[in-house]
Amino acid sequence: YGFATGRVPLTPGVYWFRLDDPGWSEERLDPWLIAEERERCSRLIFEHHRRRQKVACALLRQLLSIPLQRPAAGLRWEKAAHGKPYLADRSCFFNLTHSENVAALAVSAQEVGLDIEDRTRRVEYLALGQRFFAAAEAAAMENAADQRHFFFEVWTAKEAYIKALGDGLSHPLDQFLTRHLGQWGLFDLQGQPLPWHLSRPQCPFSETSVAMASLDSATPECFLFTPEGRLAALPVAFGR
Repeated sequence: YGFATGRVPLTPGVYWFRLDDPGWSEERLDPWLIAEERERCSRLIFEHHRRRQKVACALLRQLLSIPLQRPAAGLRWEKAAHGKPYLADRSCFFNLTHSENVAALAVSAQEVGLDIEDRTRRVEYLALGQRFFAAAEAAAMENAADQRHFFFEVWTAKEAYIKALGDGLSHPLDQFLTRHLGQWGLFDLQGQPLPWHLSRPQCPFSETSVAMASLDSATPECFLFTPEGRLAALPVAFGR
């Protein structure tokens, strides 16, 4: 594929795509997959799950291999203690995440965590917030004008942070804050800033909440990737 922008920034960047776009043909996907990934996808029971997994695996390799100028088959993952994948040579850091049909890949020169959530999905947000959020966050959610939206803003921020740490859900969600004195960020329970930067990358899908945690404070460039091979930069205020 040739990217329409003529350049592929490696850091920082967030790349959005739809997993169910019919334009992702087998001919486009197969060259980017290795045998192990094809076999793993084939074991999934439901066709739409096989399809989404294949798209995610193929585009991960494609979006990393081109800026790194390396064959897709030459990219080798390893896993941290809690299962977070990373490039074996640590040439860059990445985090791939999805919610329903929407997926996003964060690529950075430093550790990064990305989370997206479909706000239309059915969820007991008040009960979850009261159970998993720090007391101050749960109270703020109860007083928010749009409780559902507030819940997903907190939830994505928390998920992004624990993904960046690589701890998974072994890291208690109520032991740090994502909002303090009306400001979004990452703080300890006393309100002291943590050494991580929280951002809300631009998103092309209006019903999707997103958060990224990184040691890099630069604002990430954001792109929409399509089956035609286009990598379109998102306008500054796109989707917000």
